[in-house]
Amino acid sequence: MTGIIYILVILLGVLGGRFTFLLIFSAILGIALFEFYRMVEKKMSHVISKAFNIASGVLLFLSVFLYLEGITPYALPTLILLYLLILIAAAIFLRRDDILHSTIYSGFGQIYLTLPLSLLMLLSYTDTVRNSGSYNWLPVLALFVFIWVNDTAAYFFGSLMGKRKLLEHVSPKKSVEGFIAGIVFTVLASLLFAHLYPAHDILVWIGFAIVVSLFGTVGDLFESLIKRTFGVKDSGNLIPGHGGILDRIDSL
Repeated sequence: MTGIIYILVILLGVLGGRFTFLLIFSAILGIALFEFYRMVEKKMSHVISKAFNIASGVLLFLSVFLYLEGITPYALPTLILLYLLILIAAAIFLRRDDILHSTIYSGFGQIYLTLPLSLLMLLSYTDTVRNSGSYNWLPVLALFVFIWVNDTAAYFFGSLMGKRKLLEHVSPKKSVEGFIAGIVFTVLASLLFAHLYPAHDILVWIGFAIVVSLFGTVGDLFESLIKRTFGVKDSGNLIPGHGGILDRIDSL
């Protein structure tokens, strides 16, 4: 049930228009940043405020929206520079031996979460057919569907017939068989999209599906590495039975 609710929220964010997209994915970004920085704090002190990093990430995401909407091109570079200057000033003026670690983890959180979600918004404003700058839900919907198909097929076939481990030291449950099945079924899903939306070439859809399948798996493995490093099973408990938001968007 919680998985269904999560999917419905994502579909609302994607299909509801650009303002709904902004609202829902800003919330997802804020929660994911909170979960990431909370995991970091489990094994090391985090001198730079968690609230500051979360607010900065959400504001950067909003500034990308303002840029894509043509409202102002200056908010994004200004906020990036201000954020970097504050981190550098903190590293210089706060008299802590571990301040450099906090600075690095603060910046990495934005690279790991804020940047990809900002690129997701950029993808939603990219239409290679009409070459327009208006909101377009199709590539974002396809991205999520491909991720869900890949994860589901990898889990099902990995559980059913998985014998060879993919990367056991990072994620013991992932298998080579599940990985291959994920790619195959994601490509099949891309053929369905190519049939429903023939304006995009079939090779574009297949290429998109392969990229999502390959790098979605890498993203999943990388989050597993983060959790293993900080000794946690899930990034959070917001979605019962699934973990946290970060556990759901790691492939994204």
